[in-house]
Amino acid sequence: MRNPFLINRTYTLTYIAAWILVAGIHAAVLWLTSGQELLMAIADSLIFNVLFAGIALGLWYSIRYYDFNKAGFLDQLLNHLLIAFIVLGIWLGVGYLILNNIWPDHTDYHGFLINSLPWRGISGLFFYFLIILIYYLYINSEDRKTRISKESTLRLQVKEAEIDRLKAQINPHFLFNSLNSVSSLINSQPEQAREMLVRLSGFLRYALENRHNNLTSLEAELENIRYYLEIEKVRFGKRLQFDFIVPEECLKMTIPHMILQPLVENSIKHGVYESTEPVKIELQAFCRQKDSLIVEISNDFDPEAPPRKGKGIGIINTKNRLYLAYNCDNCLTVERTENRFTIKMTIPQFLNDENPTESTDH
Repeated sequence: MRNPFLINRTYTLTYIAAWILVAGIHAAVLWLTSGQELLMAIADSLIFNVLFAGIALGLWYSIRYYDFNKAGFLDQLLNHLLIAFIVLGIWLGVGYLILNNIWPDHTDYHGFLINSLPWRGISGLFFYFLIILIYYLYINSEDRKTRISKESTLRLQVKEAEIDRLKAQINPHFLFNSLNSVSSLINSQPEQAREMLVRLSGFLRYALENRHNNLTSLEAELENIRYYLEIEKVRFGKRLQFDFIVPEECLKMTIPHMILQPLVENSIKHGVYESTEPVKIELQAFCRQKDSLIVEISNDFDPEAPPRKGKGIGIINTKNRLYLAYNCDNCLTVERTENRFTIKMTIPQFLNDENPTESTDH
């Protein structure tokens, strides 16, 4: 960690300006109150203040690389007093030596230097503890920034781990269902089984290749959803129909990776499964505002069909993922009419975080 007064040009110039101000006040007081000649007052002020300004920069290393926190308060105070007296001895001794050699014949000024020792010592102590206080405040500020940065990184890692956990609950469930379907098709419809395996391979490749990416484009996510729906269409045939209504300008907008699959799966589970008639799953995207992307997934369902068992994990997980990514309590909403179920998802085009809420399945 660099000396705080030398971090950048602004701090350095501020430090120099502060000592110029102190030196000016010092010279003016000497000239007006002690009867010293103006030249002597200026030289006295410059020598002593330039010396202390240089020593003060060196004090940084005694503070930065010595852990005073390991000692008690009394030990810290004694250590600082010892350092202060050493600093004052060096400062006053060098200053007196230089000024005595500049004016060796001015006995009155030599006497003044000796008589001014007490107030110079007091001012030196004041400047020492002021500089030390500034250094401690800076160190505490930097340590706090480092701690906050580490905590933020840890929170991000925890959030990413939670997102991975939620995603991990989705993929095995779908894989289990798909493999069961392939198994049932192998003997009766081997071509469809082969076709289903090819599409399943493409779907899983996308999931695994982008597993640790939080965001992807809507275009890539829709391509993967097509794989998913084509796999399911092998199982359900004409009962499953789907349609995408997505403007061109929305395709490059960002969306959490694998966020659509559990919602489409939910539509199949509660629409196609329970129907003997064709059911259309419709996916629409809207991006009228540059700061958000809206995706709606809707499907028809039979209101008289008995509800399927389940905990609604798909919608709950999706809502939790949106909370973790966007700090958004209402990024996912559900609307249910007499025979139409619609999930509306709002994707902000920025990331932040806060508190999740739960949702219900249908």
